[in-house]
Amino acid sequence: MTLSCNYAEPVIFISHCPQRHEMLLINQNYRQLLERIGFTSFAAVWAYAGGEVIKKKGERTVIRAKFPSPPEPDQGPAGDSTFYLKKHGQRLSLWQRLHCLLRPTGVCGEGLREFYHYCQFRRNGLATAVPVAAGIRFSSFLRADSFLLTRDFAPFTALEDIVLQQPATLQGAENQQKKSNILRAIARYARHMHDSGMNQKDFNATHILLQQLESENPQVALFDLQRVDHNPLNRFYWPIKALAELNFTLPAAIFSESDRLALFSAYKGKKSLAALDRWQYRLIRRKTDSIARHTSKRGLAPKMTGSD
Repeated sequence: MTLSCNYAEPVIFISHCPQRHEMLLINQNYRQLLERIGFTSFAAVWAYAGGEVIKKKGERTVIRAKFPSPPEPDQGPAGDSTFYLKKHGQRLSLWQRLHCLLRPTGVCGEGLREFYHYCQFRRNGLATAVPVAAGIRFSSFLRADSFLLTRDFAPFTALEDIVLQQPATLQGAENQQKKSNILRAIARYARHMHDSGMNQKDFNATHILLQQLESENPQVALFDLQRVDHNPLNRFYWPIKALAELNFTLPAAIFSESDRLALFSAYKGKKSLAALDRWQYRLIRRKTDSIARHTSKRGLAPKMTGSD
């Protein structure tokens, strides 16, 4: 199943190494934009002080900014669009640094790693937000600074925003078919992702994007691909982890147990679940409860559940 959306088109990128300890990856479609705004080197991007800091945790900072963007087929003429600049400061282990030296074109630094994840998803026909550029610079032997620049995912809407701001659009008998269509589309995306050998470790309502909600086949995309598992030994566990993570962020006031079971059935591609499937579903429910306990123990208040 390939998603018929330009957000699933493969990314053609250019690798640029202006200095020995520096590398840039540039989405070819955004090369002229980056030149216009002066993002032609790692130093220029890293020194950018405009926009709004929307998240800062340790040595990771996320900045939201508006830049003129090229036109998209489904978005009309060019104009200002929102972009997100994620900066990482990272101290490398000796093994990580040696790996970077042995494979200079490999995945080094959080920013480049996430950019490559976006490219991998799109190569497999999985829609994502738009990766614009990424870069890395080694400021010392064991110190790497990196960044990732992505474009806002409009016209997609985060499932979290729909649930929090428009819950009535998914409630009641009149919206049951719409909700079922959305859950089926999400389940198929998750199955396609896993069949492609990848699992986004934060597969939840915050990172799931939706478009054409009234359609029989809503479009699904993901953003924030910093944490992706490729280990084939974990493949059996992927649906348990992913669907439990998603279940935890689906409020019980909107999504019933029948909805959750339908989500799992759509993931399995079955109308009738076998004994092994039912056992796997019980593991998902158990994992969901475990996430809830862990979240409560840490004193976190999940927005999706309405907990105090």
